[in-house]
Amino acid sequence: MSNRIGPLFPLRLRNLPAARMLSGAVLAATLPLAMAACAGPRAADEMSSSAPSSDDQGAAVKPIAVGEPHPMPAPRTCNAEAAKAALVGKTADTATVERARTQAGGHTVRVLKPGQAITKEYMDGRVNVHVDANNVIVDVGCG
Repeated sequence: MSNRIGPLFPLRLRNLPAARMLSGAVLAATLPLAMAACAGPRAADEMSSSAPSSDDQGAAVKPIAVGEPHPMPAPRTCNAEAAKAALVGKTADTATVERARTQAGGHTVRVLKPGQAITKEYMDGRVNVHVDANNVIVDVGCG
């Protein structure tokens, strides 16, 4: 038997029971993961599922068959014009920013300061509140 215990332990170890136990523990921990990766897919009726879901109108959702493409979710709408008229020129405190979100019909809101780095991905339900250096709202937009 070699004094070397696998590639994870490049040092030569002599008669260290702890090192052998650690090597056995690593093998015991990775073996179930390897076995699970080799297992085939489970049938849909064997998988646990949550309570039946429903869409916004309360009707039951039709399950998607295997191989069928997933339908696109209904897009969220954002109407920044509704919030812009009432909020431009006001200080962007917590209540005002939340009012901008609710008036525009968005699900999230972010305050954008001058020169701030922002992400450019478009999210229809997100309200962007643009402020100046004095934290006064100068524009409200969606995305």
